[in-house]
Amino acid sequence: MDLNIITALFEVLTPILLIVLIGYWLQKSTGMIDTASTSRLIMLVGTPALVFSTLTTTQLPTQTLLNMSLGAACVCTLAISFAFLALKLLGHPIRTYLPAMTMPNSGNLGLPLVLLAFGDDGLAQGVAFYFVIAIVQYVLMPIIVAGAFSIMKVVKEPLIWAVGASMFFRFTDAAVPQFIDDTTKILGGMMIPVMLILLGVAIAQLGFKDLKTASQLALGRLVIGVGAGLATISLLGSSGVEAGTIFLLAAMPSAVVTYVIAARFDQEPQKVAGLVVVSTLLTLICLPVLLWTALWMSGG
Repeated sequence: MDLNIITALFEVLTPILLIVLIGYWLQKSTGMIDTASTSRLIMLVGTPALVFSTLTTTQLPTQTLLNMSLGAACVCTLAISFAFLALKLLGHPIRTYLPAMTMPNSGNLGLPLVLLAFGDDGLAQGVAFYFVIAIVQYVLMPIIVAGAFSIMKVVKEPLIWAVGASMFFRFTDAAVPQFIDDTTKILGGMMIPVMLILLGVAIAQLGFKDLKTASQLALGRLVIGVGAGLATISLLGSSGVEAGTIFLLAAMPSAVVTYVIAARFDQEPQKVAGLVVVSTLLTLICLPVLLWTALWMSGG
């Protein structure tokens, strides 16, 4: 590995790890972060604003963004299939572990990574990917865990409206009013640093239960994510930054929100918390290799 690659890895990873450590330190030293309220602010305001602002300002072709959304749907489908089979073979409860084994943390950790690794184009493609992941984890996964579906929940998601509005402006070539552009850009700007801080807070808060199972499933989550990412890249014939972005986001650890889902529906949340923490730590350890692979795929 030459010096340029080492420098690139250092420049991408250091800011992310430092901000995560700030969140960890804040929680351990002060306990001042209200995770539930902050997460809700991010989901209801920050995420829709970032999605709208990014999709309406990027110079990437609409087809590229659609390809990324298709890639996310493909990654989810493959990951759900792989995880279902793995949990069946290992004898672990599907409703408890399927969300955490399936959903990558492409928001808190993935978006900052692709932004620092691939710049604004990487962020735009990452947002197109993350939109699909967010819908699956906030709408489909609670249905799987609770066994109930509500169309009103889908309709009320601000993320849906943000994507619809951004597609309207892209397909009609209408100009976004300047005050809306400025407002969404400012609101969306809070999302990435706050999500990294929340990731550090989550690591500090979540405990361990059944460490052996958590370690086993965390390794399974990493293999499933990498496998689903590589299979999607092959199926779609992706290359360049698109391939690197898909690989990185698919390989992310278990999403923190899967613990929230488990707690809400009383599906052994402490066990899921252990999986989320171990999965996150394992991915952080493997991050230099994952990032190097993504950079290599992108040709950068």
